[in-house]
Amino acid sequence: MNKFDLLVEQATKLINTEPLPDDAEEQLERIIDQAESKPERFMLATFAESLFVIRNQ
Repeated sequence: MNKFDLLVEQATKLINTEPLPDDAEEQLERIIDQAESKPERFMLATFAESLFVIRNQ
């Protein structure tokens, strides 16, 4: 697995954790910051949208 795939896996596990950790947004931001390129950061940012929806259900 390459680094990006591992970051996607980490983000997926985070947003599927029940209950969500209080610092889920911060954890996700740290995951996104580890991306090596701008396109990878944009792709990982979609998890932030998912996290927002989950938080506001």
